[in-house]
Amino acid sequence: MDTRSKTSKTMVNPEKCSQPTPGKSPNLRITDKSKVPLDGPVESLSRSVNTLKNNLDEMRTDLYAEENGLSVQLRHVSEQAECNYDDISLLRSENAQLRRELDLLRSVIIRMDRRMETMDNEITDLRDRSMRDNILIHNFPYTPKEDLSTTIPDLIKQTLGVDVNFIRIHRNGVRPQNSDRPVTITAKLTDRSKKDEILSAQKVKKIAKVSLPFYITPQQPPSLVSARNKLFDKSDSLKKQNINVKISRNNIIMPNGSKYREEVPLLTNADVLQIDPSKTEKLDEIVTKSAEPIKKNGSEFYAIGSKVNSGESVMNFYQKVCIDPYVASVDSRILVYRFEERGKVTENYHDDGEHGAGRRLLKYMRDNQIVNAAFIVTRWMGEHIGPQRFTIMESLVNEVANQILDE
Repeated sequence: MDTRSKTSKTMVNPEKCSQPTPGKSPNLRITDKSKVPLDGPVESLSRSVNTLKNNLDEMRTDLYAEENGLSVQLRHVSEQAECNYDDISLLRSENAQLRRELDLLRSVIIRMDRRMETMDNEITDLRDRSMRDNILIHNFPYTPKEDLSTTIPDLIKQTLGVDVNFIRIHRNGVRPQNSDRPVTITAKLTDRSKKDEILSAQKVKKIAKVSLPFYITPQQPPSLVSARNKLFDKSDSLKKQNINVKISRNNIIMPNGSKYREEVPLLTNADVLQIDPSKTEKLDEIVTKSAEPIKKNGSEFYAIGSKVNSGESVMNFYQKVCIDPYVASVDSRILVYRFEERGKVTENYHDDGEHGAGRRLLKYMRDNQIVNAAFIVTRWMGEHIGPQRFTIMESLVNEVANQILDE
């Protein structure tokens, strides 16, 4: 094969090659070296170092700037924290001092409440002593221009066969226009022993079912009368439960010879102040219902109630209501309750100075067959309104009872 001829065909003609012009470069373009990007590792590292330096300078500026640098702000925070610590320490000290003063005031109030109770008992005893020569004559009709100092001794002699004389005798005020009941008569005997003779003779007549034109009772302070009525009410209630009890020296004696103790004792302000604070949180869980207060001649009546099923639940409800500031400041807190436990109905009340109210409200609960409920009726004392107060209290209990029983 002739390779030579083929080679000659592919060779370039030297005459056709352009010769370089003197002073001119070939087709290769040469640019400004300063404008060529340096993408080598050294240049990249240099740029990174510069960036880090700039960032570090910015951080230094943020840290150590005189006006709003981080170090200045940290110093302000430290100073504020120190001031707050001083304030907290001062508040703790003041709080401890206030707690000591509060404990002292609580102790003083408890002491005052106990002393007031002692004084009330002493005043009641003095009133009772001052009334030991007195009798009350009820249901004796009023006659115009009556002479009680003559009429009553003669009438007692005729009906009871007892000779009596009085130091003083008078009616206790004027008969109300809306009542036909005669005003009670108070009489002070010259001879104290005649009082027992009169009461004994009256008892004999009552047993014999002899009608008398009057009814005579010894005069006593209302608190003693109320306590005595409550004693007999509780005795009757226990007897209805087939518990054979008897009354001896203002106490109920149980069949085993022990004294009866109330399921829920009366709470005084001293007792309320000594309730454990941890217990008050549990008392807040008790669900209660209440009625809007009723105002009458300066008196304000309010009622609150709850469902109960034991003496403990009544006591918890009683404590919950008594720690309320409004209830703690009222003149009277009347408690009345009835609940059924193991087939027996337990019932009782506390008048708390509103004599006769608890007895009346308990009767209202019996008549309306209200059971497993407890109520507290409070009263801010205003003017004397007589028996109307009982009607108001009953209406409040009725309203609250409907709310409780409808649940």
